[in-house]
Amino acid sequence: MTPLRLILADDHEVTRAGFVAMLAGCTEFDVVGQAPDGETALALCETLQPDIAIIDIRMPGMNGLGVARLLQQRMPALKTVMFTMYDSPEHLEAAIAAGAVGYLLKDATREEVIQALRRVAAGEEALNSAVSARLLRRIAERTASGATPSDALTKRERQVLGLVAGGFSNREIGEKLGIAAGTVKAHVERLIGKLGVADRTQAAVRGIALGLVAQPDGDWSDLRS
Repeated sequence: MTPLRLILADDHEVTRAGFVAMLAGCTEFDVVGQAPDGETALALCETLQPDIAIIDIRMPGMNGLGVARLLQQRMPALKTVMFTMYDSPEHLEAAIAAGAVGYLLKDATREEVIQALRRVAAGEEALNSAVSARLLRRIAERTASGATPSDALTKRERQVLGLVAGGFSNREIGEKLGIAAGTVKAHVERLIGKLGVADRTQAAVRGIALGLVAQPDGDWSDLRS
């Protein structure tokens, strides 16, 4: 049987080496490429056409959620699995919204990793059960409260949030939107406050999870004011 081809993206070399070592002796899977950041992961996936992409959520440059969303748009047949330290229902919800079909914690055992990859390869979802249970409770609470956080964000704030979720810096966001980096910083600070989070990464996660992200694929001209 031909092994399934995997791409592994994580900014820590030790983590990548440990994952590859974990799969040693398992002939079902073959790690054909490794990436230290999101941009490299995208390029490798487009070049090598793997079956499964295993991506860390937090990486320099474009984060894993941004990578997952672009892969879903460009390569819908590719299955994406988030491999992360975040034992968080909010991160899980954001990963699902970004198109991931798997959510593995970095403290997973070898058997858990292999079983999860087998489920994904078979067309099933492989989500951490404990985190999934907490996510369902959060969704139920949010539904019961009738909260509509999207009403609190302006159109520009949603655009900025989408670019933050894509891993862009304030300077890069300013260039794409035709506004000053200082203005972008002010928007980001307001977003952090409105979404009730501690930093821009958490803002991106919550924005994706709540469906607040507005990010076109490639052409940014329509965002300029």
